[in-house]
Amino acid sequence: MLSDLPPGFDLGRLRYAFGGAAGALIYGVYTFVQLVKAGHRPSLSDFWRALANVTAGLLVGTIAAFALGPALVALIPFEGLRAAVDPVAVGFVVGGLGWELLPLVIEGAKRWASRLGKEKSG
Repeated sequence: MLSDLPPGFDLGRLRYAFGGAAGALIYGVYTFVQLVKAGHRPSLSDFWRALANVTAGLLVGTIAAFALGPALVALIPFEGLRAAVDPVAVGFVVGGLGWELLPLVIEGAKRWASRLGKEKSG
């Protein structure tokens, strides 16, 4: 199975992706549990919404960790610390926070694109 991957594929990135999936899954389940603990009696539609939310969070967290994990590790200023970083832990943090921060990133990208469009047309 791993031999079917394209040449040059970085298997280390899969560790980031695995951590991202785990972080997103735990964060999604945590938010649903908090909803239940707050006294809200979940209906069947709440369960389906939570399942859709966790599924989307898994996708976003996994993709974000796969793409951003190595770049975030490269930002660590000291080589000794960079070598000691666990890719699964970095992926976990990116996956857990990725779903929560995605709306902010999208809004920032929209503002940036709008500003860039105004500069080009003006």
